[in-house]
Amino acid sequence: MDDRAKKDTARFLRTLRVATQSALAEYEMTRARRDLRSNVTFLALAAKGAGEWRFPVEGLLSADGLVLATLETDGATARALVLQAQGAAGLARYAGLQTQVCLQDGHSFDAVFDRDGRLALPLDALEMSVTDFSGFAIETGDDAS
Repeated sequence: MDDRAKKDTARFLRTLRVATQSALAEYEMTRARRDLRSNVTFLALAAKGAGEWRFPVEGLLSADGLVLATLETDGATARALVLQAQGAAGLARYAGLQTQVCLQDGHSFDAVFDRDGRLALPLDALEMSVTDFSGFAIETGDDAS
C-alpha cells in the first residue's frame, strides 16, 4: 500500500469515527430529553487510537453540557475523578448537590459537589484502570432535572 492510499484510509477512518460519534451523541441527547431522568451521562466515543483507550486530556463534557469530568492518573491507574460544574447554570444546578457516581461496570460512589461546583472522587485505594471511565453517569437523586 502506497503512502497516498494510507493517508486516504486514515482520513476515511477519522471521518467515520467522527460521524459515528456525532450520531451516537445526538441519539443520547434526544433520548435524554425524552426520558427526563435525573442522571447525567458521560460517554467517550472517539478516544480510542491505535493503542489502548485513553481518557481525553481535555476531559469529558456531560450530555447536558453542565459538568466537565477530568481524570487524574498515574500511568494506567486512575487516581481521582474530578467533576467541575460549567458556567452559571452548572454552578446553580450542582453546587452543594448530593450525587452518586455510577460506572458502567456497576461500581457506584456517593459524593457531594462543593460550593464551587467541584467534586473530587479519590480512587487511589481502588486501583481502577483508565478504561473503567469510558462511560459513567452521575445520579442526582432528585426529579427536578
